[in-house]
Amino acid sequence: MRAGIAPWLGLWLLLAPVPALAAPTAYQVAPGTIGCMQAASLRRVAELPLSMPATAYGQALAQLHCQRADGAGTWQLLGMRDDGAVARLRPLPARRGGTPLYFAASAVGVAGAAPAALPSGVWRLVLAAGVAMVLWPVLRYGGRWWRRRRAWRLCGQLVRRHAEALRIRRRQLVQFNSYGVERTTKWEREQAEFVKTIIQPALRGRKLAGLWPALARPVLALIDQVARQAPSGSDVADDFSPDMDPIAYERYCAARLRACGWNARATPPGGDQGADVIAVHGPVRLVVQCKLYRNAVGNEAVQQIAAARLHYHADVAAVVSNADYTIPARQLARSNNVFLLHHDELPAFAARLARARKKA
Repeated sequence: MRAGIAPWLGLWLLLAPVPALAAPTAYQVAPGTIGCMQAASLRRVAELPLSMPATAYGQALAQLHCQRADGAGTWQLLGMRDDGAVARLRPLPARRGGTPLYFAASAVGVAGAAPAALPSGVWRLVLAAGVAMVLWPVLRYGGRWWRRRRAWRLCGQLVRRHAEALRIRRRQLVQFNSYGVERTTKWEREQAEFVKTIIQPALRGRKLAGLWPALARPVLALIDQVARQAPSGSDVADDFSPDMDPIAYERYCAARLRACGWNARATPPGGDQGADVIAVHGPVRLVVQCKLYRNAVGNEAVQQIAAARLHYHADVAAVVSNADYTIPARQLARSNNVFLLHHDELPAFAARLARARKKA
């Protein structure tokens, strides 16, 4: 239930008409109280001047079909009128012909107790207003806290679901300049893209999109925290350094494949025909072009490994890099069936190839 609806529902329940009480309940009327056969007559009696002589006042009561109660006997409550200010009662047992009369509710009380005013509409309104004032902040801020907690949990689930991809993208996009300072501009754009395509549509689907401005900073911090965690895979990942030379990087990629059960070796420098690593697992032959770059990898690497696949009669060709890939390189790779990977994706990629060949 929404916080804005609950207080009004409580107010409606408090102000709902009071049904007539059960017949066994007996009431008494204070002596001297004016009772009339019509509620309108009771209002007209209240308008009579106080200075009117007693005789004239009695005649006026008779003309309005009103009379004074003697305080004897009991009455049955038939209902309330005028927001609880007027009570309609019938004498018990059947006296005076059993004619119901209207009395001021303030002069009516339960039989056997001192006459006390029945709950009037004014008091009920005051009570309802007090309850609403107490419940409104609780429901409003409690409901907001609950919705924000739901939104935060949803964001956390989405970030952890895509944790591996976020780790790899951060390692691809965050590079160091010549002075050892991180360049995070591309990674910040990647975070914005993740929020736009994954988090915000999910929040809109749960009717929680309006909470994003309050969650933006902690969610972005969570994305960065998860992306900084160590990648999954073998312990060989700890041997990587952006300062290693290209040949050391080729040997590093070959070692990651060997850790996954592949027979992998780095080709000798020069004359490799575009393949830096050749790996075999059963009948599957994989050729890899390794690129240790500071900037995005372009078309040339894709062209080289596509040619190397033909030269070595390989089944699969892939480019592996620590960096990202240009859009033209991705387009060329799709048309030539070449895989573009980050080196942290090698273990999962190698395992996927092995499973696919076993099924085949």
